[in-house]
Amino acid sequence: MSSTQHNTAPERVETRLWEAFARSVRNNILGEVGVQVVRVAGMVILARALAPADFGLFRVLLTLTAIVMIVNELGVPDTLVQRRELRAEDENTAAWANFAVSLFTAGAVYAAAPWIARAMAMPALPPVLRLLCVPMLLEGLAAVSAARLTRRLEFGALAMAEVVAELAFVAIAVALLLLKMPRWSLAGGLAARLCGHALTLFSAAPYVPRRKPSRRVLRELRGFASGVLGGRLLFTISSNADYLLVGRLLGSSALGFYGMAWDLLRFLPDRLYKVAGRVTVPAFCRMQDRPDDLRAAFLGFLGYVSRLVLPLLVCVAVAAPELLSSIYGRQWIPAAMPLRILAAGLIGVGLRAGMGAVYYAKGRPVLDLYLHGLRLVLIAIAIFATARGGLLAVAAAMSVVELTITAAGQVVACGLVKANFASVVAGVAPSFKTAAACAAGALAGKALAASLQLHGVFALAVIALPAAAAFVWLEASTARQLVGEGLGSIRGAQLAGAEGERI
Repeated sequence: MSSTQHNTAPERVETRLWEAFARSVRNNILGEVGVQVVRVAGMVILARALAPADFGLFRVLLTLTAIVMIVNELGVPDTLVQRRELRAEDENTAAWANFAVSLFTAGAVYAAAPWIARAMAMPALPPVLRLLCVPMLLEGLAAVSAARLTRRLEFGALAMAEVVAELAFVAIAVALLLLKMPRWSLAGGLAARLCGHALTLFSAAPYVPRRKPSRRVLRELRGFASGVLGGRLLFTISSNADYLLVGRLLGSSALGFYGMAWDLLRFLPDRLYKVAGRVTVPAFCRMQDRPDDLRAAFLGFLGYVSRLVLPLLVCVAVAAPELLSSIYGRQWIPAAMPLRILAAGLIGVGLRAGMGAVYYAKGRPVLDLYLHGLRLVLIAIAIFATARGGLLAVAAAMSVVELTITAAGQVVACGLVKANFASVVAGVAPSFKTAAACAAGALAGKALAASLQLHGVFALAVIALPAAAAFVWLEASTARQLVGEGLGSIRGAQLAGAEGERI
């Protein structure tokens, strides 16, 4: 193979990745904007009307619901997406398995609610937790519908389900607040979110099993699905174990501040992964037999994500007090210092882009099992060891845990795609330069706002402007490529869409 061919291969892979990214952007961006407009507006209203302790209880509900939903899915969506040829009997058997497990978990949660409340030292938990049993059942039943949409790369329908879910959450939560039922506000909104999401998925890709499940098919699906389930379950538990431990050891008010800090820090990474990140699993799976292409795609995706995530995290840390008080009210300012400490660890989370997709593409989802098992152990050790030092000590320990897990996960992913350390450093190095420039701009803006005695939204705007200018100056080419290839490459997206339909 000539050197010219070697040089152009990564370019072709990057083009294909951006074509897939383009489809994801076009189908998701409006939906994601809609979700966030509704979510932020709703959270501003709720955060100003409710106490941090209410959000602490809500965080526990979110955690328990997330764990149950992973069990209900049984790894089905990712398993059906990963298969080269999807048969009708695969969907049929998977749907029956989802139904049986979802029915069982709904009953188990209802019966175990008092014991869970005692374990968490939260007496108000049982009635609101039981309210979520039927919505969790409905979400489990929609797993095959979600798999169908993902496999067909119909991200527009997936985004619409999220918009409907968020509208339902805000509408019901605010309605219950206006009806003088603050105790039920957040839980009722969460129940509405789950129901709206599940029903919208099912209406977009309806599926009802019409034949008996096959034991043979169940055995065929079990291998990959068990790895996915184990990895996802441990990922969900390890991603939320700190919430449960903080709530149990430090109380619901401390958990409210801690959860709010994490939510603000994760805002951009979560949005970016929903717009672009979820396309990596089907896109990388198409490259599973082409190691050179997969390596180039992984490194390219890691570089783009880090150049967007890291600068924003630094700016959020600098402007934490102004951001919290302007959006949620002054009662949330105690979350500013935990937020700044946690920002260091979340930089590591931002560098995990594409790792899980590589594991799946290489048929090794069980690696998530090991990685997040390690994370769970480290979280338990870190929080139990630092809880006596209070919330700031816990935040510092969690940052160390996140950075450790990122380093371990990147080593494994690079080994699978045969990427060396130098190529990873070269891919993410520009993001640190941009982050430093944005931090300097934010600090300059903060000093100017203080000298002008500005407060609230005006201070936030003065802080943000120089940071934004530094980002645009350093990342103009990235922005042009995002707009030109991501949003404007209609022909490229059509070709990529046709390729997806043939799979």
